[in-house]
Amino acid sequence: MARFVARPTFVPQKTPWGRHAALALLMLVSLDLAIGLGSDTVLGLLGKAGSGGVLPAPAKSDISPTIDLINALIFAPVLEELLFRGWMTGRTAGLRFAAWGMAALGVLLVSLQLPDELARHLAKGAAIAVLLALFQWSRSRDRDTSVPSWFIRHFRWLVWGSTLLFGAIHLGNFESMTHPLGILVVLPQTLGGLLLAYTRTRLGLRAAIAHHAAFNAIYLTVT
Repeated sequence: MARFVARPTFVPQKTPWGRHAALALLMLVSLDLAIGLGSDTVLGLLGKAGSGGVLPAPAKSDISPTIDLINALIFAPVLEELLFRGWMTGRTAGLRFAAWGMAALGVLLVSLQLPDELARHLAKGAAIAVLLALFQWSRSRDRDTSVPSWFIRHFRWLVWGSTLLFGAIHLGNFESMTHPLGILVVLPQTLGGLLLAYTRTRLGLRAAIAHHAAFNAIYLTVT
């Protein structure tokens, strides 16, 4: 795992599922929880020590606890793993879906700065685009299986870049930053993204979704 963080490497085949893979997944989830909870403790101590407003406070939400739980245990693990790590096999069909998904994410981020009416239309358009891309992927994933040479050559940059973006989108869980060091609040998600990338490439997409869901379930229970 440490070697992967230092230089993510592409593997054409995942580890076959079995006892050893299950134990590896258990260890990865445990490591992710240790990093996440440890980082939260350190950041909490920084806040109590009087950071002068450096770290943004968690954003207030009007979403009901039930919907929040469903999002954390179902929608976030499935949608985020498909978008940020589903393409890490390098297959053309997956890369095409990722391109559409990232474009839709860009549209959603832009819509946050626009008037409500226009933002709603853009959000609907982005959601429809993702659904169409997902439908196309489901029809072409068994056909478009070639892996471009550029993907293997630049794999580490793609993993690092997508991981940073994965961490950055979680800034939406906090109030607006008032200091550059406020970016530290998403350090746990960024490190967790690297762990999820390792799970995805070595154990498969379903294992990454299970990893993500298990982390969220235990993390919410503990915190």
